[in-house]
Amino acid sequence: MISKIQRRITSLCLWIPIIFLLKSQTVFSNQIVDLMGALRNKTAHDVRSKINLASEFRDVLQAIQKHYYNTTVRPCLPGFHFYNGSCYYLSPMTSTWKSASRSCSKIRNSSLVAFTTKYEFDFVVNTLLKPSDVKQAFVGLLYSTNESKWYWLDGRTFYDDTFGHLYHEYRRETSHCGLINIVSKIEVAFEGRNCETDDARYVCKYVQNYCYGKNLCSGRGECMSIGMEYKCRCNFLYRGKKCDSFSSKGLQTIVAFALIILMGFIGCFLKFNICSHCQLRNRRHSLDDFINERQTILDAHERKKSMSQY
Repeated sequence: MISKIQRRITSLCLWIPIIFLLKSQTVFSNQIVDLMGALRNKTAHDVRSKINLASEFRDVLQAIQKHYYNTTVRPCLPGFHFYNGSCYYLSPMTSTWKSASRSCSKIRNSSLVAFTTKYEFDFVVNTLLKPSDVKQAFVGLLYSTNESKWYWLDGRTFYDDTFGHLYHEYRRETSHCGLINIVSKIEVAFEGRNCETDDARYVCKYVQNYCYGKNLCSGRGECMSIGMEYKCRCNFLYRGKKCDSFSSKGLQTIVAFALIILMGFIGCFLKFNICSHCQLRNRRHSLDDFINERQTILDAHERKKSMSQY
């Protein structure tokens, strides 16, 4: 009776997460139903078969979880374009840089785009600006009068090997907010404009999937995009936001493994010493036996010689 109750409770506990997962992920539903049916039909004597099915069942659940966290990407908001895990928006109207920055922040906590790669820059120019025949658009670029340098809104310096050579000087004294200027069909430049008086269209960006195409967990865990942030599910050896340090279990495992190796070396060393000692002792015994045997032969020879003299 107790065994039946335990089986029912176990079955219920298995079905609860399955129902929740299947509600959002239907790709694996048939496979899970087949596995559950096979598990239920096995008798108590089919231990090995049950173990194999349970292992396969666990693999399917892990596949669902990985699929749910890493590949399920909700579509961008209307008017936005998806690229490499982020969503981009070209405003239909013009505004000042400051007004554009405020408008972006109201759309799902986005901001004026701050380019990180040349590929991202090319995507915005070729997918958003040129098809719409937009010549100029504000981006997340600001000039620091204290340092006399251009910075992206995320704090990175603008003057680098990727974008620095694309900058064109324009009214340096009053132009402290950056925009993209499509000079010609083959030339695109970054220029400055007045933050409060000059108008242009603008490009907003927000991150849709923080894990998309990135190695945020140092290759030591699984990245899960959750809302407006990400979380690393680290392997048991590691911990931390980016799985960049050893966990207590990991350290214990490493120490235990090192001790096992050390004990193995010590065991081999002791065994070698014991074997060497045994071989040396056997050699000594063999030498003693040889000497004794030789002495016995000599004694017998002497006795025979003495008897012949008499």
